[in-house]
Amino acid sequence: MKLLVCDTSDKNCSAGIFEDGKELCYEISFESKTHSETFMPLVHSVMEKAGIKHEDLDGYAVTVGPGSFTGIRIGLAAVKGMALAAGKKCIAVSSTEALARSCENATMTPNHETLIVPALDARNNRVFAQAANAETFQSLIAEGAYDADELVAEITKIPEVIYGKMRQIIVVGSGAVVMKKAFENAKSEMNIYYAPGAAIVPGGVARAAFASNDLIDARDLKASYCAVSQAERLRKND
Repeated sequence: MKLLVCDTSDKNCSAGIFEDGKELCYEISFESKTHSETFMPLVHSVMEKAGIKHEDLDGYAVTVGPGSFTGIRIGLAAVKGMALAAGKKCIAVSSTEALARSCENATMTPNHETLIVPALDARNNRVFAQAANAETFQSLIAEGAYDADELVAEITKIPEVIYGKMRQIIVVGSGAVVMKKAFENAKSEMNIYYAPGAAIVPGGVARAAFASNDLIDARDLKASYCAVSQAERLRKND
């Protein structure tokens, strides 16, 4: 299966062509411009470099959130448009799963004894995150929007953590900084590593997409914000 994989859910945006899990071509934009300015040129560039047309694809994979509300909307609108025009189906990918699958465990502790916590900074001591087995990516704490201190409290209650089956925790992504403070506030004695520079890469999106293999109609693609926007919060307070 040949997929165009896309991510616009965080600060950077990316696109790549993958066939049966094998990377053919990808690009990541680190420009300060908005995703509305950079994403489609990025897509055109990888398609041209790979020598592939939209009709050659079997489908599209796109991160649906959580993350940047505006970025998610841009990515979903663009992918829906391309998929509907090409008559192809789509795979919805969790942003936090894509982030987790973008990272490698460089420690001596094996993945099945490692809890990975992909966390995106959601401001005001909040993160978009989940906690998963680093080998199977089975979620032990569901993806959602969390207060960092409350998430740390939930992590300490995971049976695999309590009984020592998870010997270490790796926190990855832009939310790692606020999570580090939360673990320090909790005076945690767990073995924890932090990778705040970790980001979603096309390979992570592709691995999540091929693991899911759940092709759906483009019309059924929906954002997974896991929270209401600031505008909605302010409207409720009026």
